[in-house]
Amino acid sequence: MTIAVELVPGGAGPLHIQIADSLRGRFERGDFQSGEQLPTTRDLARDLGVSRSTVVRAYEQLTREGWIEGRVGRGTIASDRGSAPKRHLNWDLLLTERVRRQSPEYTDVLRMLSQDDLLSFAGGLPSPEFYPEEAFQQITAEVLHQHGPKLLQWCPVDGYPPLRSWIAERIGCAPESVLILAGSTQGLHLVAQAFIEPGDAVLVEAPTYSGALRAFRTAGARLVSVPCGVEGVDLERLEATLEHVRAKFLYVVPTYHNPTGSLLSLEKRRRLLAICADRGLPVVEDDAYASLRFDGPHVPTLRSLDDNGLVIYVSTFSKAVFPGLRVGWLAAPAELVQRLSALRNVIDLFTNSLAQSALYEFCKRGLLDAHVQRVRPIYAERRDAMAAALRRYCPSLQFAVPHGGLFIWAQLPPGVDSRRLLDAATQLGVGFMVGPLFYAESGGNDRIRLCYACHPPDAIASGVRKLGLALKQVRPDSASWQENTTESLVV
Repeated sequence: MTIAVELVPGGAGPLHIQIADSLRGRFERGDFQSGEQLPTTRDLARDLGVSRSTVVRAYEQLTREGWIEGRVGRGTIASDRGSAPKRHLNWDLLLTERVRRQSPEYTDVLRMLSQDDLLSFAGGLPSPEFYPEEAFQQITAEVLHQHGPKLLQWCPVDGYPPLRSWIAERIGCAPESVLILAGSTQGLHLVAQAFIEPGDAVLVEAPTYSGALRAFRTAGARLVSVPCGVEGVDLERLEATLEHVRAKFLYVVPTYHNPTGSLLSLEKRRRLLAICADRGLPVVEDDAYASLRFDGPHVPTLRSLDDNGLVIYVSTFSKAVFPGLRVGWLAAPAELVQRLSALRNVIDLFTNSLAQSALYEFCKRGLLDAHVQRVRPIYAERRDAMAAALRRYCPSLQFAVPHGGLFIWAQLPPGVDSRRLLDAATQLGVGFMVGPLFYAESGGNDRIRLCYACHPPDAIASGVRKLGLALKQVRPDSASWQENTTESLVV
């Protein structure tokens, strides 16, 4: 079968787009019957005088749009849509490849782990039982009474000015260098949209915050991993990677890392900044957990150590207060903040002035610091309870006890897969996050992340005991488990 396709070399777009457009027009006119066979990619390439890969790309595009499909033994045929132009759109086929490439596993796991009958160690949030609800109710009523009409109108896209000034003073910069965000992850999306062209390399830790991976992937980044362990990002591997990778920026979580809980030392922070300064490489510092320090040294932020204007700093009130505020911030050189603010204005015409006003009063009155001082020892107790329970009920797991933050990152024994363990654990009523979700490339099958913040010590012990029983079920030497099934599930 021969198909006439008019090509314009050097014009009207790439050749594979011209081929796809020409064939699409014929499908829309109803020139093909359902099931009608199209030429093979090899034959059409020969007829058109183009490379086979060009035709393959055209056919791939038409397949994504639903016009054609491949059938074993029949080759490429016109689909039902291809023979009947008035069909409902398949929206998924019209999405960009970057969006389609996003794995649904993270959302699926969170949906599963939000079940009411599951004791979940999966979340990365503070405990609702300590949210300062009464203080916020009172403050919100006060600011509405005093400034209601103004607060319910427009607020600058940069953020509520008094809150910007309070943050700027707190971290030691000018208000013009601060941009208020709807959570720190919005800042990562802004940075991604501002800096990344499809195919650009971005350096990330392995493992790292899965929300950052999704933000950078959606912008089209080529993610390049640098190992991160109990002492933070591996600087030797970073230097070696930079010898052959030209990256747009490096994304790091140096303080109570998500998911590992690691703390990058002061010496290593200075060395990291020196490495990046030598190469003119920007650093995106995600500092969501610094306020939750239980013990160990206080280490200054990368931003405060930066003498070269390299660091874009993002943080949030979600971990210290409560996530429903949806208030975070970004700090960077003022000229960059101005650019990012203009980009944000494309998405948000203005920001939530009521929440920001109430939060400003909460902070100004010293209630933020008082709240953090209250919850720190509670979370430290829960961290210690989880560590003790893991040693008792899951002695085959390897983990380090973090000095702060919300997570314990554990390595499974040889032969145990985290997804299989999750399946067994949820059957017993306990959940966690599987390791592969935190890697840009392959890895993490033998790792799990456990959040200790949301449950009291007795519930943590009960949940970890169930985890231990699930671990016995899936271990390669599970015969020993069969001999110990009389152990009760109740602590």
